[in-house]
Amino acid sequence: MLAEAGVELLKIMDRLGHTEDETTTQVYLHITKGRKKKKLPKVAQLMRSL
Repeated sequence: MLAEAGVELLKIMDRLGHTEDETTTQVYLHITKGRKKKKLPKVAQLMRSL
């Protein structure tokens, strides 16, 4: 939920007590529907610029 809300990775790590970003990203930051939707416009824009 923190990632969905746009909270920075380091702040999420701190809140969870993680010292390695890999732990946080692999366990907690799996791609959700909301995050996928946010990435779609960026991907489309990148493709148009090629």
